[in-house]
Amino acid sequence: MKIDNQYNSCWYNKLQFVLFLLAFFAFGIGDTISSINLIEQKGIMGEGNLIVRYIILNYGISKFITIKICVSLLILFLPFVLIDKTVYWMISGYLISFIFAGTLGTVLNIQAAKNGVPSLSPEQAIVIFIISVLILTNIGDEIDKRVHLKIRPYFDCFLKDIAIFISHNDKNVSNEHEKNN
Repeated sequence: MKIDNQYNSCWYNKLQFVLFLLAFFAFGIGDTISSINLIEQKGIMGEGNLIVRYIILNYGISKFITIKICVSLLILFLPFVLIDKTVYWMISGYLISFIFAGTLGTVLNIQAAKNGVPSLSPEQAIVIFIISVLILTNIGDEIDKRVHLKIRPYFDCFLKDIAIFISHNDKNVSNEHEKNN
């Protein structure tokens, strides 16, 4: 059986998928839920983000949730669409910065809801986020320049995983069938 050495295994794709999910849960879900909790406890003026205030005042909380989830998905999917597959670590750095930003936003919202005074202002949190994006994507870019990973397309890895799953299930079914006979 010939092994295709042109590509590395799909674990890179799986790692990046996990980073994507973590970024979505931290930035998209966690920050959204903690913002709603903050607003329920402190009122609309407790929210430090002016855009969030505007959306909630003019469109309501349900529209805010929809907009936040859609914008989060768009922002997180953007590098996969715009950037070629040779910048794996740059995209990973981008996703890690959103994990960090979502976690920071969630923690600050919880602090504001409980104590009334978060440890950082919204402006400071945004500056930290922008700096983390710049630093982590540049580190990722430097790694990409040195490593030159060849990443399988995500769809190929998905098909490979399905084939492995099906073949594994077929072996289990045939083993059970042999035991019963």
